[in-house]
This record gives sequence, C-alpha cells and structure tokens, in this order.
Amino acid sequence: MVFVSNAIPVHSLPKTPSQVPALKIFRFKNSVEIGKDEPVSLPITPLPTDTPHRHTYYEILFIEEGQGFHEIDFHSYNIQGSGLHFLTPGQVHLLTFSTSFQGYIVAFSEDFYTFYNPVNPPLSQLSFFQPARRQPIISLSESNKHYFHNILENMVTDHLNAGTDQTLIGRYLGLLLQKCAFMTQHDVQPTESAALSVPELAGRFQELVEKNFRQMHEVQQYASQLSVTPDYLSKIIKKYLGISCQEYILEKLLLEAKRLLVFTNLSSKEIAYHIHMDDPSYFSRIFKKKTGLTPNEYREHVRKSTI
Repeated sequence: MVFVSNAIPVHSLPKTPSQVPALKIFRFKNSVEIGKDEPVSLPITPLPTDTPHRHTYYEILFIEEGQGFHEIDFHSYNIQGSGLHFLTPGQVHLLTFSTSFQGYIVAFSEDFYTFYNPVNPPLSQLSFFQPARRQPIISLSESNKHYFHNILENMVTDHLNAGTDQTLIGRYLGLLLQKCAFMTQHDVQPTESAALSVPELAGRFQELVEKNFRQMHEVQQYASQLSVTPDYLSKIIKKYLGISCQEYILEKLLLEAKRLLVFTNLSSKEIAYHIHMDDPSYFSRIFKKKTGLTPNEYREHVRKSTI
C-alpha cells in the first residue's frame, strides 16, 4: 500500500559539533551484526527504509548480499547479489527486503565530500549521481565486491574510532567514488563516450537545477548564475544532455509533482503552489500534456498499481 500523509518524510544527518558536516555509516535494518565483541559496533540505520522517504544528503548503499527491490523515483530495481546503489538529495526511495542484507549505508553531504576532496570532480558530474541518466546502480563482480568490502571495512573501523582524523574518512569517500567513476567510464562503449562526457558547465547547470528547480523556472535565471547567455547555455545542454534547458527544468518540476501526488495527500492546487506554479490550471494542463493524465488521474493510477 502506498504510504500517504501531507508530506514526504525527509531525513537529515544528525547535527554534530564539527565545523564540517559529518559522514555517517550504518548497517541495514535486517542485517546480522558483525563484530559484536568490539567495544563500539556499527549502528543499524535509525530511519524507516521500507516506506517512501527522501534525504537532504547523498547516500551510497553497498550491498554485499541480499535480495529484494529498490524503488527510486518510480523506477524499480531488482536486487540480487552485490552492488552499489547511489541516491541524491530529494529523490524518493524505499527498500523492500526478501532476505537479510549484508553491507553498509554511507550517508554524507556534498560539503563533506568537497571539503576533503577539493580537486576531485564535483558530485554532479558523476554519472551515477545524475538522476536524469537513471544509472544509479553498479553491479559488482566477485573481485570488485572484495575491493569495495576492503575499502568500506577499513573506513568503518576508522569511523568507529573517536580519535580518527576526519580527513582520513573524507579521503576514503573520495577514493571510493573515484573507483566507481573509473568503473562506469570503463564500461562505456567507445561510441558512447563522447555523448556521455558532461562538461563542467552542464554539470553545474544540473547541480543548480537540482537545488533550485522549485523556485527558479526560467533558463535566464540559471544562465545569469552561471555567467553565460541563455542561448549558449541552451546550446551546451542540448548537445551534452540531449534535452533543452527548459525541458530539463520542467522534467524536474513534474517529477516533484509526481512524488507529491503519489506519496502525500496534498491537493493538485497545493502541489502547484508548492512548486511555485501560481496558476493551478496551467499546472494541470502542462501535467496532462506531458503524462497523458490529469494530476488526479495520475495519483489514482499509480496508487492502484502499487497496492
């Protein structure tokens, strides 16, 4: 049954006295505890992962063993065996377990990553953190599973040591993501590599849209912040993302509207105002034009299909 309320639960990282946002590592809810004899053990995630929710932070799920399903923004991914799953802030997801899971959940903010990895590519340029690409999962061979197990096992050990310098944890995260980026580039066919190469401007545009799409709907607003003309920005985005700037922004707005329609009880009018569309009738028209259904029809259709 679809979980509904007047808002989608939003989870944030716990506050810490550190000047830099902390990284947190958890075990899965139905996992068997490892290292019970250690003075400090890794906690189970305190958050309800089996109901639709979203985060204000990035998340990496390292699944060594387990079966089930991972729902991410209306896309269902079958989990069988080992893999890495990537989530960006704002995405709505939930996990359905059919067996126990073994592995780790790594939760971190963009600030944490960039603070300790200033010369690494920004998160927005990593393909598995680009929701439009819909490539949020890396399946792992046995050798790669062991590779990431070793990184995360050492990372967890230092994470649980109160005396560890956070710089070390930050570098572990950077190394992990660098390896993932190398693997995804390595898997791309030569004829696709140019099309999948996103320049810095396109990455910065995607990052800005992700953070501001509810309030900023015009290409001019993003071009101004990026210090380029709207025409130049549109040309770059069309070339590298295969979609116009305006369509990219609209897709983000409609995805947010779909999330709210399915996972909350907000009315169509309230949702329109939530995404700063001041004319609810225009919102309904554009929604039907893009989906073939009115907002209420979409809500009823998707909820029925998930019962």
